[in-house]
Order: sequence, then C-alpha cells, then structure tokens
Amino acid sequence: MSYQPDSSGINSLGGFSFQIKVFVYYMLMLEEGMQIEFETLDDVNIKKINEDEIDKNSEKFISKIFGNDSNIAVQVKRTSISNDVALKVLMNWILLESSENSITEYVLFTDSEYKNEDIIFEKTAAEIFEIIKKSNKKANAIISKVKKLYKDCFDDFERIYEAIKKKYKFISMDNIDKNIDNNCAIHFRKAANKVVYEQRLSELLQHITVEIMGSVENKTPYVIEYHRFVKLVEDICSRLNEKITAPIYADFKKLHPIDLSNSEISGSREYKQLVACELPELLIKQHLIYGMYYESTVLKYMETNKLSKIEEIEETTYENFENVKFRLQKKKCDMPYNRLDETKKMSNSHAENEQIKYGSGIYLTREDIEKNQISWEDEQNAKLKE
Repeated sequence: MSYQPDSSGINSLGGFSFQIKVFVYYMLMLEEGMQIEFETLDDVNIKKINEDEIDKNSEKFISKIFGNDSNIAVQVKRTSISNDVALKVLMNWILLESSENSITEYVLFTDSEYKNEDIIFEKTAAEIFEIIKKSNKKANAIISKVKKLYKDCFDDFERIYEAIKKKYKFISMDNIDKNIDNNCAIHFRKAANKVVYEQRLSELLQHITVEIMGSVENKTPYVIEYHRFVKLVEDICSRLNEKITAPIYADFKKLHPIDLSNSEISGSREYKQLVACELPELLIKQHLIYGMYYESTVLKYMETNKLSKIEEIEETTYENFENVKFRLQKKKCDMPYNRLDETKKMSNSHAENEQIKYGSGIYLTREDIEKNQISWEDEQNAKLKE
C-alpha cells in the first residue's frame, strides 16, 4: 500500500487560533536575549476557554516581544476594525503606556482578508478625550479605567496619545500560514523531508496552543525565551523524524476531550468493550484517548511510509493478547478487565511510548478491524448478558 499525504499540509494549521498563529510567527524570529509573552490585558471570564474564544475576545489578549533594546506590544485583530474596535485597541495601549512598561513599538496586526484600513489615529487626541469624558460605562471597562486615570488632565493624555502614535505600526498580513511556513523552514529542516517538516510544524502549533490555553485559564502570562524555544525545536525534531514518530501524548489529550454522551462514541465497539471491563467513566475516557492517540500516530506513520511499523506494533499487540488470554484461561481467571490489564503489561518494543502501546490494543477492538481484532469480552458472552 502506498499512502500519499496531503501536499498542502500547512493548510492543517487553519484550525488554530489566529492569535496563536501570530504569536508563533513572532516566536519563530526570536534571537539570543529575546523572549515573547502572551498575556491577558483584563480578567478573562470565560468558563471554558478555547481557540475560538481567544479570537472572539482578542481585545483581552496581547503579545509582547522583549529584547535587549526593544519591547514590542502586538494587538491582534482578525475582524473588521470599526471605530469602536479601534478605540478599544487605543485604550489598551494608553493603559500600557501609562504603566511602568517601557514599550518601544505598538503593532496592530490584522488579516488582509478583512481589507482593514489603518484608522487607529483617525481621531485627534482632543476628539478621543471627549469620547472618554462622555463615557458612562461600568468601572471595570477599559475606557472607564482610562477616564479614571486622566480625569480632566488633557495635556497628560495628549502626551501619551502622541507617544503611542510615534511608536505605532500597522500590519495587514496576507496568508499568515505561508509566513509561518517561511519562518519555520530552517528550524524544522523543510528541505530535508517535507512530510516530516509538516508534522513538526503541526506539533509546534499544537504544543503552543496547549501551553497558551493553560496559561489563559490560569490567568497567568505564557512566556517563552530564546533558549527554551531552541530546546523546544530540538525536542520536536528528535521525536518526529524519518525513524521516530512520537507526538506528545499530553498535548493530544488536552486538545481531544472525550464526550461519552456522544452517540458515535457510546455506540462504538471499543467503548462497549471497555464497559465490559467494568471501568469507571474516567478510565473509559482515558483508554479511548489512548486509541485516538494511536490512530492519529498511525496516520503520521503512513505519511512517512512506516507501514511495516504499523504491522509490527499491531501484530505484537495481538499476539500479546492471545498469550494473555490463554494464560488467564489456564488460571481460570479469564475476565474482560484481566485481559485488558495483562495485555497492557506486555512488552511491545515497536511502540515508541506506553500510550502508543496501550492505544494499539484499544484500536484493535474496533468494529472495522478485519485482521487481529481484540475482544476483552467475547461476543457470545456479551450476547448472553443481553
């Protein structure tokens, strides 16, 4: 069998938050002595943060790039920039400039798809000041914070307004994915193997997404400095290459939560087989994640033509199961949970980590497996229970 991967693998980045893509775009340009930070400008009262919510609430997030002689504040907008949006951006920057932060450059970064024009400083300082004075929004609103800070001190306000204007830059980028691709080509050795390169790039986006979402939920800044970034690149290259394919399980788990109320999941054979093992819901979810993680890794194996590796893993897992089943029958303790537990304990040197080994066993309980299908509970026993 010959598998042909999608030659436009960079398109798979489409599902990631635009905010996070811009963060990665700048992170890929870090140099010695630099770091980049993703932080919240305000309290984020989102019960369950996800990538879409980050983009929808973009005024609450900002990236800062620190260097030896620079401190760049980047506000990202993937939407049409109205006068209200422009005002919110400016209010955020006024609070930043009024604080102890020494910002050397303010950047408004937008997607060219929205054909935005640069209107941040369309209104004069006097016009903006009047809008602030007339505002009667709640005390925790950004504009109210600026109003409290400057009250009737127009001269101070105008000085801050002009300082930001001098340090301001507007970027309307065409195709952020292509620009990330260009910045990443050397880091991940695109010229050596394009398929492996795309896997590494996807792994980077996935990892940064998990890290940022975790920081947002904890209301703490996410900071990565140059040396840590270099180590991350090295780690990804060592786990994803022509010989080894081992994506981070913890990242995969965080980005793929299991919903047992989903009929597609609860109706699956692998779910029913785990139920037969009398596992609690928490462990059923855990084992289903193992199976999903293995399936995802198999696709990566196929992309890099590691077809024999798939066969070796699955053949070994099935033989382990058959040996366990026979041993349990001889000891007269052949029960679904024992089959699962003892099979997991068996060695499988072809799997790069434990989760790939466990996941291969869950994967082989699927309904559509024609060769080497595994049953923690034999079909006839299941029918008798019914």
